Amino acid sequence: MTKRHAICIVVDGLRASALGTYGNTISPTPHLDAFASRSLVADWLWADSPSLAGFYRSVWNCTHALRPVDDALQTAVLDALQQRGVRQWLVTDDPWLTSQSSELPFDDDLLIETQATQAADEIENTIVSYLLSETVERLAEWQEDNTNHNASSLLWLHTRGLTGPWDAPQSMRTDLLDEGDPAAADFIAPPSVISGIEDPDTIFSHKVAYSAQVAVVDACLGAFYQALEQLFAGTETLVILLGSRGLALGEHGSIGTDCQALFSEQLHLPLIVNVCGNSTPVARHPGLVQPADVGTTLLEWFGAETDSPLGDGTALLANEGGEQGASRKLAVSVGSTGELAIRTPAWMLRVPPRSDSTEQGDAVELYAKPDDRWEFNDVADRCPEVVEQLCEELNRYTDRSRAGESLPLEPLEADLLDPIR
Repeated sequence: MTKRHAICIVVDGLRASALGTYGNTISPTPHLDAFASRSLVADWLWADSPSLAGFYRSVWNCTHALRPVDDALQTAVLDALQQRGVRQWLVTDDPWLTSQSSELPFDDDLLIETQATQAADEIENTIVSYLLSETVERLAEWQEDNTNHNASSLLWLHTRGLTGPWDAPQSMRTDLLDEGDPAAADFIAPPSVISGIEDPDTIFSHKVAYSAQVAVVDACLGAFYQALEQLFAGTETLVILLGSRGLALGEHGSIGTDCQALFSEQLHLPLIVNVCGNSTPVARHPGLVQPADVGTTLLEWFGAETDSPLGDGTALLANEGGEQGASRKLAVSVGSTGELAIRTPAWMLRVPPRSDSTEQGDAVELYAKPDDRWEFNDVADRCPEVVEQLCEELNRYTDRSRAGESLPLEPLEADLLDPIR
């Protein structure tokens, strides 16, 4: 097997809307935008679960969150890479992930415990910067050891990111303010859940604090990627950067890291795939993507296969040059209480936990996509035929997933795909 490497960087709480490459014009993210300019950018990574455990079950097992699973994490992808001889390392600042380490086939894992009770005086002293600098040091050691094994390798780097302390220097918050704006808040711990928010100043202060922390992540990841280019120069190395779940900032009356409602602020995540050293622009991936596709992409990169008969993912790269692969037209998400959402290029339908009224098409919400970016204008009453079609597709999708049948489904009707109305 040709020796290959992969670096998967997962930033918890990072929404797609936070990055310039996804349309953010309020707070700059120059380093990640530059990285994206020579990478494959997936326009619509749509989470199939708003929970961290659901994300990892999908990525590491190539199965949709609707599939029946045991409580323990399933790791068919990591197991297949291990059988392929790929050495695997885990670095994280999230104790939850390392608490699963006895069940994970990593050759080595490192928990970097970090705390912050006040804002850092400069970016270099933030916890994200510390995590990434420690990762570079450990990665250099692992690489030296790996040379002796002459093996391919995978580094899985997970940071609490935006669900951890917001310790950006206070000046970075104030720099985002215009004349007349409320003063920047000075809290460090992001809220778990704040519901029923009506005060616009409260929403604004959290958005500013979030944006400042994203700017920290942007600067630190920019330096980290430069270190990767030096460490892996002359090798075949794939770098994947993505969010694991979003974070509500008041779009639907709630703010917090643990909000579970199936809206875009929770479900639309960034995904940037780069072949290290590539300087040629790559066309964006316009179709819908789900977390299982990330696991499948890693399997394809290393030429590995799983023993699982179910594989809900689709490889994102069509070839070694980093060009995009196949595209799906339908994505489904499931919430912790049984709430469901179905997304096509033209629509998004939200369905509350199943009941007799729900099956008849009542109490659902329909949003036109991509125009209604934040799901503010429910048009279910105006488009009953679309609601009916999407409910039928959702029923078929859930029935197939629970019956152990293959996904995705057959091609959809044209009026479910075309956003031009």
